[in-house]
Amino acid sequence: MSTGGIIDNNKEMLDVINEDDKVIGQLTKKEIHNGINILHREIAVLVHDGNGNLLLQQRSFKKKYFPGKWTVTAVGHVLAGQTPEEAAHMELKEELGFDTSLNFVEKRKYISGDHTSLGYLFIGKFPTGQMIVPDPDELEKAGFFDLNGIKNMVSDNSIDAHSIETINKFLNGYYKY
Repeated sequence: MSTGGIIDNNKEMLDVINEDDKVIGQLTKKEIHNGINILHREIAVLVHDGNGNLLLQQRSFKKKYFPGKWTVTAVGHVLAGQTPEEAAHMELKEELGFDTSLNFVEKRKYISGDHTSLGYLFIGKFPTGQMIVPDPDELEKAGFFDLNGIKNMVSDNSIDAHSIETINKFLNGYYKY
């Protein structure tokens, strides 16, 4: 979560969950990312324009994970007491300056470096008349990409590993939304 350029991982509280997705405690984001692989919730949002183009973001070079890599529209942690859907809307507004109707499509486990998460994926359509207003603390830039552009980004290793599976599933019609 961005706080005017300062992300305080010592104060951002997350729910610790078990394999059944039940809350069993709370820790700070810093404590969860301490290398012990404590299971917690994260979200990902994939926004399309209705014409086959996907809105992707290039992560900030200041990020610990996948700095400068292109990823799905928005990603983030689910704060303690928050639902995954609330977190998805919050991240869209925080990272890109807009919100839209979202549909939950998938939940799966991710292992990334020093943490393990249960990821919730939401898909939505970009709202007519809205503008993308990127938060420079969260991302470098954002834009819509067609299938050929995405294939080129995958082949030159510009997209983070977790996003490739999600994007491929979307492009191959796997998700029903």
